[in-house]
Amino acid sequence: MRQTLQLLKAQKSLLAREWKPRAAEVKLQTINTGARHPELFTSQIILSDGSSFRVRSTAPRAQVKITKDTRSHMLWNPQAKRKIDDEGGYLSSFQKKFEGLSTNIMDFNFDTPAQSQSVNNDKDAEDQKQKSGKK
Repeated sequence: MRQTLQLLKAQKSLLAREWKPRAAEVKLQTINTGARHPELFTSQIILSDGSSFRVRSTAPRAQVKITKDTRSHMLWNPQAKRKIDDEGGYLSSFQKKFEGLSTNIMDFNFDTPAQSQSVNNDKDAEDQKQKSGKK
């Protein structure tokens, strides 16, 4: 056993003599930005008056046409004439659906249903009297 200990001490001293402090090895790491930062695309924005500009966006469209912008919207342009655009055909379908209705408030019947029924019953009674008188 003594020989084994001496042998180990000899090896230890040999290792101690051979070992020299070295600079720490620096590993260059590449940073993966794929998950954190989305891909950016260059898009051309075309405004309602025809002017355009380029912007980087996450939307993969090459061109974006805008019909409402600061030059044509009533919020930023209150002095402009009130112009209603029927872009999707919704306004024309609404007008077609309700074209027969009157917009005059005086045409609206403000009577409660009970009053209107009694008025209708009175009119029916008068009509019956007139019909019976004619016969």
